[in-house]
Amino acid sequence: MKVDNLSVLVAASPLIDAYYLNLAFAEQGITQLIQVPLEREQIIKIALSDGHKVVVLDVMGMPLEQAHDWISDISSRTGCKVVAIGDDETIPYYRSARDAGAIEYLVNPISQQAFASVDFHSQVQAQLSGRRVSVVGSKGGVGTSTIVASLAWTLSHRQHSVTVADLDFSAGDLDLHFDVQGNTALVEMLQYPERLEPVVFERSSISVAANLSLLTGYLPLDSDPFWPEKRALEHLSKFCLQQADSLIFDIPSFSLRDQVGMSALKSSDVRIVVVEPSLASIRSAGQILSLLSKGSHTDVTKTNLLVVNNTKSDKVSLLALNDIHRALGAEIDVSIPFAPLHFLNKSALGQSAIKGNRKVSHAFSLLADKVTGIESQSSFHFWKRGA
Repeated sequence: MKVDNLSVLVAASPLIDAYYLNLAFAEQGITQLIQVPLEREQIIKIALSDGHKVVVLDVMGMPLEQAHDWISDISSRTGCKVVAIGDDETIPYYRSARDAGAIEYLVNPISQQAFASVDFHSQVQAQLSGRRVSVVGSKGGVGTSTIVASLAWTLSHRQHSVTVADLDFSAGDLDLHFDVQGNTALVEMLQYPERLEPVVFERSSISVAANLSLLTGYLPLDSDPFWPEKRALEHLSKFCLQQADSLIFDIPSFSLRDQVGMSALKSSDVRIVVVEPSLASIRSAGQILSLLSKGSHTDVTKTNLLVVNNTKSDKVSLLALNDIHRALGAEIDVSIPFAPLHFLNKSALGQSAIKGNRKVSHAFSLLADKVTGIESQSSFHFWKRGA
């Protein structure tokens, strides 16, 4: 028999027949069963902190409505697969448990072959409505936050509900781009992922527009640095995509040196790398693109986008788009035109930069098309200079 390394969290009362439960899992090669008290918040906290994928939940003696509530809450807040075990043999109870999110409902004591047809390893069936987008600069000062804010505005104007999360906990400034007051709520959400509920999202997110919200965790500069755990960030991502169509991470370039920043970038559906026409920026962008092309993260469902932000005029810049293309060996997806007065005026007032300049508006419309997978009617062409 093949041994399965999957660990299962068992939240059960003494009424559950533990012998048959262990026997049924052993038949599938699963021997790591972790017992926890039958307390809802404790179950959720341990499932998230220890990274369990399967929860066995004892619902014996619970009325149909209560069992439905427990199963639905634990399933949605942890992302775990829930196996419910009860003592009610009626069809309505079974259907209610399955409708609440349980992958299986069994009557105690369970049989030795109870899990023969249950797949514990396939993806959880919860359907996320949108995409996770990460934006990172090849180095500091390339205009990443400006691009994040402008992309978010563009998507929101297309009637997408968008949540933006600033992962720079010490020097982030997305609140200034959106003309709102930042807070520390994102840090608290990442410290206590087991508490994430829709009401927490509503209270913690900063409303920028009707369908655009911002999450910040700006801490005082003299406070201890904060680094979220990868599991907490992953759970936050899934939770936010249950509340919005798109989640955009603004990842500071220095964060790519730690596992959390790189993990957030690699796990995103769309990974946007922002580069400016300078040798240092191009070298760094090359390293980032190389990392994204390695390992298990070369998934065909993931999209890498290279965005050139022209921070210098044609006369001053020594590098053209073709030079960047040849150096990186990658197609340039979007080029943000050099428009310093436009961006400075909009940034100073905390206004959207997608209005007031036709070329800028076209660039961000093209970027939004690529992020959402829309085939743009107008294709991107290199500038003539340097061709």
